[in-house]
Amino acid sequence: MNRTQKFLALFYGVATGLILLSHTVYGKGDPSLYLTFGVRATMVLAAWLLTTRLRERYLLRLAFLFTLVSDYFFILAQVFDESMPNRQLYGMLGFILSYLFLILAFSRQMKFGHRELMTFLPFGLIFLYLFMNLQKFATGFMLQAGIGIGVILSLAGMTMVSTLYRGLYTRRAAWMIALAGFLMFFSDLFVAYSIYDPAFANFMLWKENLIWGTYVPAWTLLLLLMAEDRPYLEVQNRGRQVLTARL
Repeated sequence: MNRTQKFLALFYGVATGLILLSHTVYGKGDPSLYLTFGVRATMVLAAWLLTTRLRERYLLRLAFLFTLVSDYFFILAQVFDESMPNRQLYGMLGFILSYLFLILAFSRQMKFGHRELMTFLPFGLIFLYLFMNLQKFATGFMLQAGIGIGVILSLAGMTMVSTLYRGLYTRRAAWMIALAGFLMFFSDLFVAYSIYDPAFANFMLWKENLIWGTYVPAWTLLLLLMAEDRPYLEVQNRGRQVLTARL
């Protein structure tokens, strides 16, 4: 890891710990909400200020930006007006746009073949199970938004994990992308229950810590990716890795 990556990993590792601690001390209180949103805002700022070799940097920066829009409705709006009409729907729309930018960023050289289908299958099956359990709680636009974000999140997870065998990124960079995609998907499973299932709507310490203990590290991994010195395979090595993956 270079110096920038070490700083980002340390800073957001400590920040994640503080967020989890604030949940224990303040619960759903304002200090916890301000801290969480503040950490997320610094991540967006870092994404725009980092000097990066990634060709996908602008798409990633837009993805970071729309997560902040989404986090405003899910986090900060609770401080100002928790009863804001359609607050959760607006937050979901922000996530949909963010994940669309992630799909665009990491879909280079992707061909939807047998390996991609097998990669998508676990994401799709988990989403189908989630949909069957939560559809009874959703109506109107919330149902449509839930289906939309579930499909797009599953595609984003598949797209990011498939970088492991696509031969574009170095193994280190591909693992960052894949792990980030997995953690985002895992985190949003619990977000979905919080939004739709009344039994999970109230504050639960274990649930909040699972959500934020995976969500912040996921986006930290993408910051580390942006700070990577050599994220792409060199041309002479790329064909060798693709051949190895096929064998």
